[in-house]
Amino acid sequence: MTSYVLKLGGAAILLLFAGVIAFVLFGNIWARVGIGAAIVVVGGGLLLFAWNVDRKERAKRAGIDELPRI
Repeated sequence: MTSYVLKLGGAAILLLFAGVIAFVLFGNIWARVGIGAAIVVVGGGLLLFAWNVDRKERAKRAGIDELPRI
């Protein structure tokens, strides 16, 4: 249980650092185009990432339905 909490805390800290780094790198661009465009870009990137991960998982499970029942 303790290791799960530490992993979750580590992931939260990593996500916070990634957000700060992204804000510093792209802050001027987001200030020019607006927060709405920034949300669209980030949301689109997350959807693209999720689609890619799902596509890879489906490719791994491609032949599972043809296996005989036990």
